[in-house]
Amino acid sequence: MNNELQIVRGLKLGRCHIVEDILGEGGFGIVTKCQNMRTKKIEAIKVNRSAPEEMQMALHEISYMKRLQCLDADACNIVKWNGYFFHEESICMNLELLDQNLIDYLDDRGNPGLPVTEIRPVLHQLATALFHLHSIGVVHLDLKPENVMVVDRTQQPVRVKIIDFGLASLLSEIQVGDYRGTNMYMAPEMMLAAPFDETHDMWSLGVIAAELAMGSMLYPGETDYDVLSCIIETQGQPPDDVLNRGMQTSLYFHCQRNKRQPWRLKSPEEFQRDSGLHPEDSRDIQLTCLDDIVEVMEELAGPHSDKQALLSLIKSMLHLDPGQRVKAREALQHPFFAPGVQRKEDAKTVDLIDEATGVQPQTRRNLKKTSDLRKMADMM
Repeated sequence: MNNELQIVRGLKLGRCHIVEDILGEGGFGIVTKCQNMRTKKIEAIKVNRSAPEEMQMALHEISYMKRLQCLDADACNIVKWNGYFFHEESICMNLELLDQNLIDYLDDRGNPGLPVTEIRPVLHQLATALFHLHSIGVVHLDLKPENVMVVDRTQQPVRVKIIDFGLASLLSEIQVGDYRGTNMYMAPEMMLAAPFDETHDMWSLGVIAAELAMGSMLYPGETDYDVLSCIIETQGQPPDDVLNRGMQTSLYFHCQRNKRQPWRLKSPEEFQRDSGLHPEDSRDIQLTCLDDIVEVMEELAGPHSDKQALLSLIKSMLHLDPGQRVKAREALQHPFFAPGVQRKEDAKTVDLIDEATGVQPQTRRNLKKTSDLRKMADMM
């Protein structure tokens, strides 16, 4: 593991955190398991790299974690945030220690897909989390199995929480052309640079739901063309209205004037010629339509009626028209959640916060010294 931050077991972070283990590493930095010497509690400390871009992302995430303090982290199924501190020039975020992400959870079980009895509570908890986030005007924009943590793998039913708000945005601040997240879980309108809203998160949840059911990624791909090709082969093209408004549509589609279908997906050869990128189909399971998900699921996954209800929910989340896609509140009322699931219909909607608490982008670009970063972080 490339540990350029020089984080090792036994290292003291800040004033009172001793590193016990390295939990993971990403482009942002390193997540460690630490003991708080003051409280004796075990906590997860996310140590961000001190490069300007990573520092800006850390400041962005801190501003959103502060915004989420108006929510009950346990009831809303989001990670608890316990503040931040500095270790040398790196910002360290103090987070709730959780067990493992959904990818590892599936891998530990041999990844054949989960039974409906396990999928149901996971999706209900994630839809509940999105309902609360969207109710305060926050869109996650990077929902994927790696950003869904199992609280304790020995618990049944399994409890999950959403983590990593480094790419989150206020709905009111989303701009056409914003590109954030992981393309395999990205709604087609974002890849096309067409207008999008909070239903982007619902698309991501639908892709996760299909992956939990099949034990395999629904729409894998190195490039956006790969992902769009899989989507179109399985579900058909996005509506002409979405394609017409996409600023990047012409990268992937030919405009066919005076024809019944005004847009045609470029062939792999055409896309490679125009972009210089080599398209590749990396699916383990190729579906001809979303109905095939039920056929892929293990026989022991659950009764056929439950599988059909799950399929109906997935279809509503993966509607190609974002205007027709189900929203979190509506998803929680879906018949799939009726059997034995305690609905959280009494969730209170919190008013959208009018004034942002984070630093402004222009201010972030001007930050150079650690002392400036400390002052700016304290102002949030």
